[in-house]
Amino acid sequence: MRVDAGLRVILLFISSTIGVCSVSQESLAETRFSRDSLTYSRSSRDLPEKKKRDPQLDYGKGPFAPNTHNLSIGVGQFFLLGNLASSYENAIGPEINYTYGVSDLFSFQSHFAYHSHSSGSFSAWNLAAGLRANLMYFDQLVPFASVGLGFFNPSFTLPDSATVSGLLFGMQLGTGIDLMISNRVFFGAKLMYHNMFDSSKRDSKGTVQSLGGAFASFTVHTGLTF
Repeated sequence: MRVDAGLRVILLFISSTIGVCSVSQESLAETRFSRDSLTYSRSSRDLPEKKKRDPQLDYGKGPFAPNTHNLSIGVGQFFLLGNLASSYENAIGPEINYTYGVSDLFSFQSHFAYHSHSSGSFSAWNLAAGLRANLMYFDQLVPFASVGLGFFNPSFTLPDSATVSGLLFGMQLGTGIDLMISNRVFFGAKLMYHNMFDSSKRDSKGTVQSLGGAFASFTVHTGLTF
């Protein structure tokens, strides 16, 4: 009888121990599951939403946007080409640019520049207008290409002291890049090719001279949008 009682006590202890262990394992599993769920929900909730870039904020009222007026003043080097390069030196000159934004891609552009070479032996001003194409918008940079037609007025002082000048028709084309510093201010640089169509004029001594020629310009400019 004592053996049976002892055996019963041992079996009761083993069964109770197994029960407690199973309950502890189930509680631990539930705790881990709830903790993992809490971590997952918290991490999902705390993930920041991806910020979408608003192009209207960057470009809607900025330089060269549709219906904007853009005025800039620049200065740069004028490189003479062909026959002009063999007779006169390169020089620095100013320019003024006006651009009206028609669309995100195209703009109307006008250009005025003056340059004088070799102590005034050759000087010219040109006024041209044409089309500007904004090739892309990369961050705050706007690379562009432009083409235009206009008038050139070269003036020469010849070696025999004779002078000649005339109003010529010509074309210009080029490329450049602008940096939009703010919605009102921009800064840029451009490289242009100018071609004055050939024409014959009489100089101050009655000799017929052939006018015309080509030159290039590399200028930097800064401007305002209004």
